Amino acid sequence: MHPLLVFALAAAATWDSWRWYFGRIAAAPEEATTLVLTVAFLGLVGASRLARPAPPRTLPLLAIASLLAVLAATHAVLPPIVRAAGAVALTLFCLYVALFKERPPVAFWGLVALALPVLPSLQFTLGYPMRVVSAALTTALLQVHGLAVVREGTFLAWRDELIQFDAPCSGVNMLWAGFLLTLMGCVLLRSGILKVMTAIALSLVLIVTSNVLRASSLFYVEAGLVPNAPGWWHDGIGIVAFGLSAIAILWVLTRLHRGEAIL
Repeated sequence: MHPLLVFALAAAATWDSWRWYFGRIAAAPEEATTLVLTVAFLGLVGASRLARPAPPRTLPLLAIASLLAVLAATHAVLPPIVRAAGAVALTLFCLYVALFKERPPVAFWGLVALALPVLPSLQFTLGYPMRVVSAALTTALLQVHGLAVVREGTFLAWRDELIQFDAPCSGVNMLWAGFLLTLMGCVLLRSGILKVMTAIALSLVLIVTSNVLRASSLFYVEAGLVPNAPGWWHDGIGIVAFGLSAIAILWVLTRLHRGEAIL
């Protein structure tokens, strides 16, 4: 059976989970960004490989049928997000095999996890801890600059002002985008599990560092130390900070792929 046909049948068989998924992202379309980018990424890479024909790869139909049976039997018990995880994993797996004529690498499953509507959960679980960590590191960096800044929870106290580390300053969105870039690179390079884990750990360090540099730069703007700073500087600094982290992540992925030392 052709993998594309299996992909269509799997999507049809798990339609109720996809219906919940689409209903969930209808209220917050940004949650579908990872799924859209993942499918587009796989489609573009698959199209680039059309010139290099590969023998067709059969799908494990028995395993797929078993997973569908488990999802159907536990439909009334499993939470919707778990059912959606099974549906997304199964259909994207079939799509990958159809495009590339091979089994997906380990990083592919990371993309599947990010394709779920997990961003609100990440904001809830990681938002406050990352705000505290970022505020502490930003305070230390500003003190090195000679500024008498003190951290009070998720606030930076300077003179008679309190500058808050709010949710956007936590870096969770930057972390999510950085992991997405990292996993896409690992899929493209077909990195093994050890290289994927190393890449994710180094990406975490790079993203937190970039967020601290972003927050430190914004402190000068928010505290009025840069007079007459235009309003677009706030977004511009964030874009530059993420751009630098993205370049660093790509450099790390290249070094890991070549087996070269990072430091």
